[in-house]
Amino acid sequence: MFNIPQNQAESSADSAATQSNAAQGSSSPPAATTMTYGQFLDHGITLFGPAAKQQAKNFASALRLWVQVHGYSFEKRVGEEFSVDFDKFFLRFSDVIAERLAPRTQRDRQEQLLRWRRIAQELREHDLLPAAFSDALQHCLNASPLTLAQIARDSGIGVHSLRYWAAGRGQPRGAAVNELAGLEATLELPAGTLASRLPPARRTRYERGVVKKQKTTSFTKVRKVQRARVGEPYAVKFSAALSAQWTDLLRLKTNPLRKGARGRNTWRVKPVDRVGSLIQPWMVVDGQVCPTAGVHWHFFASYLGWLSLARPEGPGISSADTHTLAWLADPEQVISYAMWRIDFSGKKFHNGVNVMLQLVESYLRPGSGFLWLRPELRATVPSMSLVADEAHGSEHSEKAAWQKHCEIARRQLREFREKTADTMGLRLSRDPTERLAAVLHDEFPLKKLVEFIETLERSAPPPAHHRDYCAWIRDVTLCRLMASNPLRAGQFAALTFKPGGSGNLLRVGPGRYRLRFDPSDFKNEKGAADKPYEVEVDASVAPWIDRYLAESRPYLADAEATDRFFLAAVVGPRKHKEFLDEQGLEQPKGWSAQGILSRMKTLTSTYIDACAGFGPHGFRHIIATDHLRRHPGDYLTVATLLHDKLETVLKNYAHLGPADGLRVLASGIREATAQLSAQRRT
Repeated sequence: MFNIPQNQAESSADSAATQSNAAQGSSSPPAATTMTYGQFLDHGITLFGPAAKQQAKNFASALRLWVQVHGYSFEKRVGEEFSVDFDKFFLRFSDVIAERLAPRTQRDRQEQLLRWRRIAQELREHDLLPAAFSDALQHCLNASPLTLAQIARDSGIGVHSLRYWAAGRGQPRGAAVNELAGLEATLELPAGTLASRLPPARRTRYERGVVKKQKTTSFTKVRKVQRARVGEPYAVKFSAALSAQWTDLLRLKTNPLRKGARGRNTWRVKPVDRVGSLIQPWMVVDGQVCPTAGVHWHFFASYLGWLSLARPEGPGISSADTHTLAWLADPEQVISYAMWRIDFSGKKFHNGVNVMLQLVESYLRPGSGFLWLRPELRATVPSMSLVADEAHGSEHSEKAAWQKHCEIARRQLREFREKTADTMGLRLSRDPTERLAAVLHDEFPLKKLVEFIETLERSAPPPAHHRDYCAWIRDVTLCRLMASNPLRAGQFAALTFKPGGSGNLLRVGPGRYRLRFDPSDFKNEKGAADKPYEVEVDASVAPWIDRYLAESRPYLADAEATDRFFLAAVVGPRKHKEFLDEQGLEQPKGWSAQGILSRMKTLTSTYIDACAGFGPHGFRHIIATDHLRRHPGDYLTVATLLHDKLETVLKNYAHLGPADGLRVLASGIREATAQLSAQRRT
């Protein structure tokens, strides 16, 4: 299969090794800068001893294969291909053997080459130094004629960092790794002497069996306390009784021709194949999907479930009696729930409580509210007492009494909400920037984001680990595309590519792509996204898209069954969804928005130091924040970047206040000082 016969390579290696040992007159190996591949092979084999002849033979075969693939001879000296350039040569080696060897043999040879690399590291010219990074650094600092302060000045690395690393309390990470080249030059070490002692990111990132410590935020700690307080999830199940009422609600709210319908109070529906999130039964109506229904159900399922919580947490109503939306018309219980949520959230009146109250108010609105229009729901909660109205007494019909009750209940809820907002203030339940802090606290957040993507690019697993390798190409492509076009997770999940050019991602020429979405594909269709979205994809993303389509996507899950562009690397057993069968529907195959969110949190927490991980929305926030820091007040451009309304951008990013304002002020002071200095010189 290969051009160089094994026995010829062995005889060349043995001859070279014999000549080398005779010349040195010692059994100790020569330094890496003078060692030939023959000497290198001989030294590596001796490490196994006589009891592991077969292992040594297989081990030697890997190095012989390396020599053959790269067109070397055994008289060639071992160079930087086993040092700072190893990753580049290793990738070429992996590509070549992928065409010639079975997958199992590929993995064996790759793992054996990684061991050869460790041996080469130990034999480097300065590898009389200790193997550990900290010990080697301490040895070099002690041996250098320069003072520690002088080494710090010349290398650009702080004295504190040098002491910290040399003491073994930590190692360079992120951008600090790039500064080691300057330190090695200052200490007069060959390139890579210290850097080679750090764990190789491209392999350890994907190492199997490694337990990664999960980084937590203050909010995740609060969540743990909350779960311990109420036990199992308490939200009500989507029962048959609730399903009938909920379907009635959806048919009303999605009907644009109903009496009193307006753009703001009409819910949009989408074909199932244009939905990026996982479809739940409470989102489906008449063969289509209503994303807004999922939001409403989230709020109301928690409230209805709370009704059956035992005291003192809830009122302790029998769970059999809580499966009706009529409970939303009970102002006493709704207010009690709102007060419980405030206490449950650390005495904060946050937007979750505020929005829930506003939604209930909308259901009670005279003339158009769902509950106001459905007096028959009164019978589903016979224990509910209607709110008395002294002006009308008891002369009303049952329908009129119910509608008057809804009107008064709505007024009571609004008064409570407005008073609470006035006395407590509307606060955040969590800090939305906490997960992004490691990036946002940087002077140049966008640079930090790009650095994350480039680190991911350099962290390829061995190609023989095929599933991981395909997932890595997909991950880089996704991150590159998110940075180029910061859309929401739903858009990336529903993104399609069709060779005929009818998908959302279009190839418009060699190395050129465009993204195209209809207004209905966006959650803010009635706002900023009222026009088609068609833009060029940045040129830096195109090579990765080409590579993903050729090397990765064909091997991912459901590649032949869907036009979705981004796919999961593996899918577990899929729970059958009978509610979709009943309407002749099927959950779209592909990578869901929830799956993308989970993967992005894993990647960002892995490749960004001190980061708890964030999702696609974090990309949007970082890009917007960075632009406004560099271009204060340019909210219109940010609205265009995010494909959002200007009012939304002003609401979400007006927080860029004191610190960023002072940064602009400092820049102005420097400019003014420079101009005054120039005037004095003239």
